[in-house]
Amino acid sequence: MRKILVVGEFVEGGASNSYLKVFSDLRYDAQAFNIKKKYFPSVFFSLPKLSYLFFKINDFLINLRLKRLVKRVSPDLIFIAKCENLSYKTIRFLKNKLNCKIINFYPDNPFCFWSGNSNANVLLSLPYYDCFLIWSKMLIPAIESAGCKKVFYFPFVFDENIFDKDFLLDENDLKQYKSDVCFVGTWEKDRQVWLEKLIKKMPNLDLAVWGNLWLEKLDKNSPLLPKIKDNAIYGDLMIKAFRSSKIVLNFIRRQNITSHNMRTVEVPASKGFLLTERTFEQAEELFCENESISCFSDLEELVFKIEFYFKNENERLRIARNSWKHVKKYKLKDNLKVFLEKFEKGI
Repeated sequence: MRKILVVGEFVEGGASNSYLKVFSDLRYDAQAFNIKKKYFPSVFFSLPKLSYLFFKINDFLINLRLKRLVKRVSPDLIFIAKCENLSYKTIRFLKNKLNCKIINFYPDNPFCFWSGNSNANVLLSLPYYDCFLIWSKMLIPAIESAGCKKVFYFPFVFDENIFDKDFLLDENDLKQYKSDVCFVGTWEKDRQVWLEKLIKKMPNLDLAVWGNLWLEKLDKNSPLLPKIKDNAIYGDLMIKAFRSSKIVLNFIRRQNITSHNMRTVEVPASKGFLLTERTFEQAEELFCENESISCFSDLEELVFKIEFYFKNENERLRIARNSWKHVKKYKLKDNLKVFLEKFEKGI
């Protein structure tokens, strides 16, 4: 198994780029197929009454071109990174008609239709995958019950090509990114509630927020408005923000239930100090609470922990060091290599 087709969304900071690079690093013949490519001018997708139609046509073309590409190149393995706009009929065709081996790593909850991160096609495709990689142990029984033949627990990992970099923060970096507490992530109502309550409890807190939609969604009288620094940041800029902050906050979406998310590994990999909303997998399986991770469950505990780590810098630095050492277990290349070896042996 040497020829791999990586199917995903290839955008700045996207995981599909990392998968493609790591497969190449592992000496596979890796080729990319962009599942989000637009075959019409962008303006067509914003037309009030016709955008839905153009999206449907575009998805039809994507599914058609993927089938044609697979026929032409005959990959040994198709590695799909989410791809919720793939039709289950396409997955069925690739499996039953072309006899392809197909794996999907799904970074969201496949049962959460309400968030827009999944749909019926995702669930109807499950019986045709040779293996479905999922980041939450709690979701494994449900995915198996939905008809998937093999489900493999694959926690979120970090790309060492991005995070294993030695660079010094200069004066300009510190001026732009330094803060006592930072949060990097797209606006969501739950996140807004957390941060607004935090500011009301700690009005003088040096908080910095980066992410899309915050300025559009916040009320004009929100105490968070002065804390919004800019839109989303990725790669080196995100790492600089994590390293320049004393504390990096992480909130777990409802769809992630008792598990974790990308920030769980990205912040420690950045050598930052993570203070995350408590879940079982983070505190007891992936890390060890108060040794390599610090957690909170409610506003009072969040405020207490922030004040505690401001006053006890040595303890904060100790946990950050332990976290950085421990997170090396979750490198993308190492974990993907182990999985592929198991997959080739039939797991």
